[in-house]
Amino acid sequence: MQRVLLLLFLSVPAFLSYPPFSLAADDIVFLETFESYLPLAFPTPWQIRGDSAAARLVDRVLEEGGNRFLHAATDQYAIQLGLAHGFSPAEFPVLRWQWRVSQLPAGANEARKETHDSAAGVYVLFGPWFWPRVLKYVWSTTLPVGVRVPNPLYGRGRIVVLESGPLHLEQWRQETVHVVEDYQALFGQLPGPALGIGLAGSASFTRNMAEADYDNFLLLTEKALRAEQATSSVREPGPVLRNEQ
Repeated sequence: MQRVLLLLFLSVPAFLSYPPFSLAADDIVFLETFESYLPLAFPTPWQIRGDSAAARLVDRVLEEGGNRFLHAATDQYAIQLGLAHGFSPAEFPVLRWQWRVSQLPAGANEARKETHDSAAGVYVLFGPWFWPRVLKYVWSTTLPVGVRVPNPLYGRGRIVVLESGPLHLEQWRQETVHVVEDYQALFGQLPGPALGIGLAGSASFTRNMAEADYDNFLLLTEKALRAEQATSSVREPGPVLRNEQ
């Protein structure tokens, strides 16, 4: 059941029909910038898992200072958005984006089933499509930055904490993650093809509210990363914690 639910928000036919490695010659691939949508619109390429009507009301493109981004708010529920975009982690091992959190779900702790909420989350899904492995990068309410935990809701998922707590609330933060290194460290092997990315803030377990903004998702080659001298922004692995029951 967990596998089925995980796949609902990223359509399998969409993955199979997408030419997965067509942009391999580029050093930077823009997955999503939200600039092509009108303000207050829902970004239609993104697929919804959860209450579709609610998602289209609260997950909307907003604009500040001429820049457009996705605003996502959840009030005592969870909605996941997925973007089907296959790519080769061997060619594009680095994922970068910006996010900003304005509301943390009080009492949330991703290591526990009972409190498994995040202010903001970014997924990367890896094949096979029928039973994917998932890296989830989160802005946590309570877990320290750098901590990595198994996903208590899905045995083939791992969680990496990139931001934590209220210190940087209302501030845009840029994240640069090396998905190949993270995958190898957490699963003990190199990843297969990536199927796409997903977004999820949630407040359903804690019955609170989470609110965040997302922008500028792109893939980089190692060459591009070195060229802009950004290797220091790829975070060092943190301790691996056991599930808390």
